[in-house]
Amino acid sequence: MTHKDVSESTQQIFDSFAEQPLFESVISCIGNVYQKDDKKKSESIIDYLKSSCESISIAHYLEESTSGDKKDPHTRLDSQLRNGWQTGGGFRLPLTEIPVWDTYLDHSRNVRYKIHSWVMLDTILVVDALSENSEHLELAIGIADDWIQKYIISATKDDFAWYDMAVGQRATKLSYMLRRLIELDFDEQIIFRFILASHIHLSELLEKDRIAIHSNHGLFQMAGLLSLCQNLPWMKLSEGGTDFSEEILQIMIEEHFAEDGLHLEHSPDYHLYMVNHLQSLIESGWLSEKSESIFSLIKPVLEAAEWMATPEHKVIPIGDTANNVKMTKRWAGYNGNTKIGCNFFPKGGLVINNSVFGNAINQLVFSAQFHSRQHKHADHLNVLYNFNNKPLLVDPGTFTYQYDIPERMYCESTRSHNTIEIDSLNYSRFRQDCFGSALTMVGKSDNCFIAEGKVVHNRLISHAIPNNKIHSSDAINVNVSHRRMIVERPGFFLAIIDDIQSKDEHEFIPWYHLHPDLHIRRDTATKLAAVDDEGKKVCQIQCYDGESNTIPSVEIRGQTSPILQGWYSKNGRELIENTAIGYPLMAKSQLWVTVFDFKMGKTGKPYLRIGSEGRYLRFALTQDDNKTDLKIKISKDGTRIFELEVDNSEESVNLEYEEG
Repeated sequence: MTHKDVSESTQQIFDSFAEQPLFESVISCIGNVYQKDDKKKSESIIDYLKSSCESISIAHYLEESTSGDKKDPHTRLDSQLRNGWQTGGGFRLPLTEIPVWDTYLDHSRNVRYKIHSWVMLDTILVVDALSENSEHLELAIGIADDWIQKYIISATKDDFAWYDMAVGQRATKLSYMLRRLIELDFDEQIIFRFILASHIHLSELLEKDRIAIHSNHGLFQMAGLLSLCQNLPWMKLSEGGTDFSEEILQIMIEEHFAEDGLHLEHSPDYHLYMVNHLQSLIESGWLSEKSESIFSLIKPVLEAAEWMATPEHKVIPIGDTANNVKMTKRWAGYNGNTKIGCNFFPKGGLVINNSVFGNAINQLVFSAQFHSRQHKHADHLNVLYNFNNKPLLVDPGTFTYQYDIPERMYCESTRSHNTIEIDSLNYSRFRQDCFGSALTMVGKSDNCFIAEGKVVHNRLISHAIPNNKIHSSDAINVNVSHRRMIVERPGFFLAIIDDIQSKDEHEFIPWYHLHPDLHIRRDTATKLAAVDDEGKKVCQIQCYDGESNTIPSVEIRGQTSPILQGWYSKNGRELIENTAIGYPLMAKSQLWVTVFDFKMGKTGKPYLRIGSEGRYLRFALTQDDNKTDLKIKISKDGTRIFELEVDNSEESVNLEYEEG
């Protein structure tokens, strides 16, 4: 919801400001002020503001939740004052001078939004709230006041000045700075301009139609409204604002998080943003006693956050999550320990299995989620895998929010993920094709882990159309059923079984993307080897159909023509080469099993059979003297029966979750 201008009601306020003296506009924002005979009206306003501030709690600054880095803000500020603030767009913005706002018109959406949200002022205000002096506060006030004079007093237009999330984030800084201006006896003209700006922001944030309830932006808007109402209760529009914000927060938490606590925007990065945000709101003390239901909703959200870390203590890179984000940079509450065991989100559609083998951690991530277009890539049934503490099967990550550039389009595409591409097209991200969670089963034994998901594809989309420009007429109708089962024996193998069913012939390509530090060589006629930069073999890879025929592979690294393939984004701003392995086939229906073999000894062909219209499956793999033999039968009443033999011993499989 990108608003390029204010609402009609807010525009009327702008118009009224333009027709009267500044102090008269201020009075219209704060109510009637008792006029003392011996003072000018402007002096009486200042007296009123001071007495009002003295009668309420001290100003509270709501620290930015888009960063989890809460350590040593003084050192952080010293660095930003010396080097500038990192925009995320490849340059640093100086904090010791007023920005020339028009110079950023050609920058990315992300950079423009950030600058208009005043995120660069965050560390200054954090330090000010912790300090007894106001040494650097004037820098922040100078930048903010210049923005106010340009975009409120002069009413200059900019596409991102009234962007929904920017309004919310700016409001948290605006309310705090206004309180500090009053406390420190700043020039009355600056105080008055900040009051007008606060009134405009209150007006925008109290317009229900302007609230981005469908996305996480709405939570930032409501935080901004709470900040204005709680820090500036003497503003006319503050009355009733807290109740309004809590009503919206309740709706949004229920809509944005599944019952199991998973954020429904397909990105662990944004889940952690929201965790920081919700924790900050709780700690602010701004929520009323009526908010107990909000607190109860937040509990599973916090518990889910503990599972969002890779073995390298980075944020799991699904959807719009960069590959290099440290957990400590996103979530202040991260304790530095990777959770061991299995956690799955049946409503959210995500499975994470962290296992210890030897002295290392392996991590399987299975993403079977599609709830909306928010931060969602065309990556249904995507698999990520970390072996021996290091990434093996990787996600391309995110790219700057410029939707029509080739790099962004590639990172969102189906072919850039570890799933099956159909006819060189992308999976649909139309809202009407949302399936919520595609997770159908999770099972666990002493030695093996099993997960399954199923998606029916009814429409596909050209990879050449940016996601924000797709129309319903662009849909290509198909009817393809994709069932994917993951069988993991940590330290031994990872097997990915794909069962595709279609009445029409298509080209199907299961893609697997290796970390950029890994390269491919051919070990045998049927096996590939993944080797690291030192030439050490990490695993062998083989792919067979249901008749035990090997499927030939294609390996692509850093391809630019005719389309991008074999690329990886570490930081969201540039692509580096990585190896993509594909197993293409033309068929109506097809069965594959792709095995990542970590024993790399005398491993035989994997055995795979599916029968009885999918109600029977058997998978077996022999590795030296080790054998894993799994049978799954689904009875007519839908009951699943597991038979698992590991190294000649029977193991019981605990069915942790089953659809329905």
